[in-house]
Amino acid sequence: MRAWFLALGLLVPALAVDEARVAAAIQSGGPRFAQAMQQDESERVCSQYPEGLPADRLSAFVARERARVVLPERMMGDWRRGREVFVTPSKGNCYACHAGEPAEPAFGDVGPPLTNYGLRGTGEAIVRYTYEKIYNPWITVPCSTMPRYGVNARLTPEEIADLVAYLLSPESPINPAVQGGGQ
Repeated sequence: MRAWFLALGLLVPALAVDEARVAAAIQSGGPRFAQAMQQDESERVCSQYPEGLPADRLSAFVARERARVVLPERMMGDWRRGREVFVTPSKGNCYACHAGEPAEPAFGDVGPPLTNYGLRGTGEAIVRYTYEKIYNPWITVPCSTMPRYGVNARLTPEEIADLVAYLLSPESPINPAVQGGGQ
């Protein structure tokens, strides 16, 4: 019996998954890749509830995710280094999902635009929020599609602090509406 699913308003046949072939493909990437492809507890929970976590699981999930954040002494680094993290595909690759500097012609729209993010200021609360949001976005949006850059060690705490500076610094070109932005 063939399985079907709805895609773009059309009923199409589902493709069979060859588990052995998937396992071989994962193993061919080497041990580090194979390790990265293993779901952690939170990812398993998100897979179990693709439509969203039930209310009775939410607070424990968020508490577990919050406990995973490692806060550095300084949560705001150098905006120039942060810009490099933002635009580099092997690092943040933020343009894949977000609009940033107004002069950038290509960007994604999966996430909110980050142009003039610095209008929020540089107070302790917004700096911490921004750092935590990049380190582990599942604290604020459980099971978000945004990568958990710190949790999965895709970025170091220092690189995340540099991204925070890029997003919040008035001098950063992502903030043309902020005093001195774009210089």
